[in-house]
Amino acid sequence: MPYFLIIIISLSLLISLSSTFIVLFHELGHAIPAILLTKQKVTIYIGSYGDPNKSLKINFGALVIFFRYNPFNWRMGLCSPSAETISINKQIVYTLTGPLTSFLLGSFACYFAFAYDLHGFLKLFFIVFLGTAFFDLLNNLIPSETPIKLYDGTYTYNDGYNLKQLFYNKRQPKEYFEAVDLYNEQRFADAAILFASILNKRVNDKNLYRLIISCYIQDKNYEKSKEVLEAFALSFKMNSDDLSNYALSHSQLGLHDKAMEIYDKSLQQNPDNIYSLNNKGYTLNLKNRFEEAISYFNRAIELDIDFAYSYNNRGLSKIKLGQVEEGLQDINRSFELDPNNSYCYMNIGIYHFDKGEFDTALQQFLKAKELDSKTYLIDKLISDAKYEIDKTAASDAF
Repeated sequence: MPYFLIIIISLSLLISLSSTFIVLFHELGHAIPAILLTKQKVTIYIGSYGDPNKSLKINFGALVIFFRYNPFNWRMGLCSPSAETISINKQIVYTLTGPLTSFLLGSFACYFAFAYDLHGFLKLFFIVFLGTAFFDLLNNLIPSETPIKLYDGTYTYNDGYNLKQLFYNKRQPKEYFEAVDLYNEQRFADAAILFASILNKRVNDKNLYRLIISCYIQDKNYEKSKEVLEAFALSFKMNSDDLSNYALSHSQLGLHDKAMEIYDKSLQQNPDNIYSLNNKGYTLNLKNRFEEAISYFNRAIELDIDFAYSYNNRGLSKIKLGQVEEGLQDINRSFELDPNNSYCYMNIGIYHFDKGEFDTALQQFLKAKELDSKTYLIDKLISDAKYEIDKTAASDAF
């Protein structure tokens, strides 16, 4: 074997080994300060983003560690404090200590390796360890807006982004946290009003704009979300997620052609934006372009195998194309992932409506409306089903 190839393989193994230790020390760097600051249990996951399955569980008092059995997965980790309320200052401390811990350990290890003239292999290992730790430090402390999907389906961000948000929150008035509480209680309209009152005092704060937009999107007040997004665009450049929300607002207001243009802009910025992929496919369904829509749903499912909306929407596309069994399987899969998805009931209702089973269709439409009264076009579908039932009853009477 060529000498240079041996060197490359050896370095690769050393980098792989050091990366494993970096993840462990990084998460311990979060966990130990979190335990000291909160006096409560902290769980860390080595090899996953919160998945306790297929893992070795180890307890060290208030510290619980889940190690994935497959060491090749030990390139990712998560620290999860159990304390429900943690002050911003304490969060800043234990968020910062994660990447700093592995870098400081690498620095000390290198110093002792050379100060005490340790074996050459150890010197090389500690140099590689320090380099990997430095990369980890930069990779985690430089804020990234790329979301990290956790095992429970929620999302988080890297340490740098979280620190940026924590310092931002630290500057906020008490009304800001009252608005956040309202948002968490799903009182979105009230939260939007309170966020807007803060924005009036702090002009051109993009985070506040986005919180207000999110409130209106969650509240399904698409007129207001469109209005605020247009105000946002006067001062800031829209990213892929902003454009996705802007397109959704247009689509829900019946402006489908304009929505399609905006979804394309969103996907130009981020081809993997699953919400733009799903919602563009949904809009194509509304325009009866079912084959085209399926390609977008397929891509969204590739990116997130548990994305319930895309299964549901793809199911309707397949049913409309005559692939009934496959379509119903997709909708049933969506039901499994999200039993309270009103659009699943709506699409099953459309399936029965197309078969002429209007009573069953009406039951499904009413269930969809019960779950979410703002389900798109649900009132029209209920009206159509009732019309067909009345028409059939009148015909039978003669």
